[in-house]
Amino acid sequence: MRNLAKKQERREVYQEIGAVVRTSGAAFVIETEDGEISAKRAASCLLSPSPGDMVLVAMAAEQAYVLAVLEREEGAPGRIALDGDLDIDLRRGQLRMRAEEGVTLASSKDVSVVSSGFHVRAITSEIALQSLSFLSTVVRAEVDKAKLLAGSLDSVLERLSQRVKRAYRVVEESDHLRAERVDYVAKETMSLHGANTVVTAEELVKLDGEQIHVG
Repeated sequence: MRNLAKKQERREVYQEIGAVVRTSGAAFVIETEDGEISAKRAASCLLSPSPGDMVLVAMAAEQAYVLAVLEREEGAPGRIALDGDLDIDLRRGQLRMRAEEGVTLASSKDVSVVSSGFHVRAITSEIALQSLSFLSTVVRAEVDKAKLLAGSLDSVLERLSQRVKRAYRVVEESDHLRAERVDYVAKETMSLHGANTVVTAEELVKLDGEQIHVG
């Protein structure tokens, strides 16, 4: 008798197809052949129903659930809305995302990426940050052209080595160099010019050359 009662209870569960009329809090008002009903979205229905959608509804006693969105107006956007955390766990294989017109990732809190390698390829890129902290053991960059605009730039280095073919620098106001030793070597010509040029030394000033012209 108990098994028969369970079978009768199962027969009370049936499905309907209807159109979403509007939302009412966390429920959806569905228009069916028997009139309007209020249904919650089933946990397995990831696509959030919108007004005008054709949906499949399961009803049992006084409960109704939207099982799936069957049809939607062509071109209408889709939305997956969930409450709580969501984990996508792939035991094997890769996870790929493709979009023809763009991908937007937004979060009101942190976004973390952890991997053995991180690769980004783009034709153009823009990064706007209020604060940046960068830690790395080795940095290697290959660029054809770089331009930097900054209000101030401070760097503290143990060693700086540069190798360039041509170097041009324009200082509009003052240029200060403080060093324990300064060594300039030119293979051909070294020119030093100024409206006023002052060379001072506490101990020794030496000029050495095949010809020395003063005045």
